[in-house]
Amino acid sequence: MLGAMVLRSDTAWFFKAVGPDAQMAGHVDAFRSLLRSIRFVDEKPQWTLPEGWRQEAGAGMRFATLEFGSAENPLELTVIPLGVPPGEPSAYILSNVNRWRRQLQLPPIAAEELDKGTEKIELDGTTATAVDLRGSAGE
Repeated sequence: MLGAMVLRSDTAWFFKAVGPDAQMAGHVDAFRSLLRSIRFVDEKPQWTLPEGWRQEAGAGMRFATLEFGSAENPLELTVIPLGVPPGEPSAYILSNVNRWRRQLQLPPIAAEELDKGTEKIELDGTTATAVDLRGSAGE
């Protein structure tokens, strides 16, 4: 799993891709490039697609679906906005990192481990918190 969260006022933007480690490995740099390209216009994200990536319109909760990898068996990156509850932003980020870890049957991390288990990517006027959980199953 590769994921990221961008907190903007009362909305959290989630970017998440899940797939076999062997398939995901070749797309880590493209994922980071996508994150670094994010800009917000009227509080909605815009980005530059990495070469070979395709964008589908959003449906339901999804703002957008990005496909990458082979055309026959593409991987998906979902972009979903959710409301941010009141409270400390770092606690919200930690709870979502641990939610993703649980989805992969990984134990939760403590607040003091958050900086070690995530990467901060500076964007235009905000910060993305990225996680790379590839190869983490069975830790």
